[in-house]
Amino acid sequence: MINRSDKQTADVLLLASVLEKLRTHDGLTVARLHANRTGIAAPLMELAATRRFATVHELDVASAAFDLVANCVREDLHGTQQIVADAILALGLHTDTHAHAGLDDRITRSLYSTSLGRRRETLLNHWHRLHEALGHQPPEAPSDRALRGTTEPVVLRELANQLIRRDIYSVGSKTVVMLDAVPAPDVTPAGRVIVVGGAVMDATFRTKTLPAPETSSEAYSFDLSPGGKGLNQAVAAARLGFHTSLVAAITDDRFGEDILQHLRDEGVDTSLVKRIRGRRTPFTGVFEKELGDSIAVNWRNQNEVFLAGEDIDERSEQIAGCDALLLTFEVPRETMQQTLAVAHRDPADRPLAIVTPGQPYEDERISRDTFGRIDYLVAHPWELGSFASQGHGPFDPDPVARNLLAFGVETLCLLVNGGCTIYSGPAHDVISVPTIPSIYKESSASRDAFCAALAAKLLDNDRKFSGQVALWAAAAMSCATADFPLSNSMPDRQRIDALLARSPFTVNGSGLV
Repeated sequence: MINRSDKQTADVLLLASVLEKLRTHDGLTVARLHANRTGIAAPLMELAATRRFATVHELDVASAAFDLVANCVREDLHGTQQIVADAILALGLHTDTHAHAGLDDRITRSLYSTSLGRRRETLLNHWHRLHEALGHQPPEAPSDRALRGTTEPVVLRELANQLIRRDIYSVGSKTVVMLDAVPAPDVTPAGRVIVVGGAVMDATFRTKTLPAPETSSEAYSFDLSPGGKGLNQAVAAARLGFHTSLVAAITDDRFGEDILQHLRDEGVDTSLVKRIRGRRTPFTGVFEKELGDSIAVNWRNQNEVFLAGEDIDERSEQIAGCDALLLTFEVPRETMQQTLAVAHRDPADRPLAIVTPGQPYEDERISRDTFGRIDYLVAHPWELGSFASQGHGPFDPDPVARNLLAFGVETLCLLVNGGCTIYSGPAHDVISVPTIPSIYKESSASRDAFCAALAAKLLDNDRKFSGQVALWAAAAMSCATADFPLSNSMPDRQRIDALLARSPFTVNGSGLV
């Protein structure tokens, strides 16, 4: 029997050898990967992680392989290793950073030259300046011989190790079907989705351990990117093919502009966004460990950046006329209740209402009428604590869930560890949707994928809920969890269908087995 660790080591060595061959001449390029698809580049092109990247980002396999390597260098290599890999492979990751740091353009051009020898020479001649440009304390520069014989092989082997790690430790990566293997649907899904919620900037520190009180620790990666439940749900719905609009309060500072551009790049309509001038963008600080465990601190700037009832009234025609409304508790309680009231102005012809109670309102009760206007409440069990009676006994989400249905919520979806428990119907029937496992922890973005997929499948099926609808939404959540290392893990329909096609679970009546 072959030991798995031995096989993994062999795979790393093979891939490191491929990278060593691809560093020659003009380095790693999409054209070179495409030309050598069945030759020296084949092991890199055949990685399941490459296939998954191609599917998620709708790229051809050569472009996906290049972007995957660039992503690994940017996210998984640090300090000297990142600088060396970027230069030796001629990836060009730090062109803008070098310009901002004042490096002469001739240095940058030489660093990414089509000659490997020239790239090495530039790297060694400007060793300290290149490190300082990226904010790193430069170690002693190696000799040319040490660079070639020691530093480069170590760096490329570590890069190969990270590529293999992505190949192994993302459950679901092997389920990806290449874009040309599954025919795309002929018809774009009909329907309009409006999301009312928050749009913030996420400052994410990735660390192996959290520091103890009165100490500090080093993060191995940092990312500044648009986030918020409302924004993520809008992106997720757009990925599933719907005409999607976001209603959110966004400032006019540089971060607000970044948020708007991100939404436009993802195909989300921003015409209903409220622009607030002269204020600062809300932020979420996230400390994220390697497998997805995280803690977060929110600064909502809610006294200056928020949606008010009149903002909803100004958009009432669009909200009442959409097919599905996705609403989060990121907006003030009065605004949330006003939004649901607007959506229900014509009970006979109203949008489907899916609500996310995160973060729960503190010391603010929700009206009984509001509960009756929620078709689907998608929550984590702990979020039901604000709806429970204040007793001294242990918190039990089951009776709280049944009470919410008694108050008028049509269906409650409780998400737990990648699966969910569904409470629905006049008899408060319970459906357990199994977990499709992943090595990574379920993230907040996973719930956003679930909400968008739930809306999509319900609209596909004339709003009829079933175990199959629940399983499809849970599969979307599993895809987002399995694709955690990617910069945007929201799945498209093909990704979800591919995962389900290889899932051991089937639907039997209203339940799942």
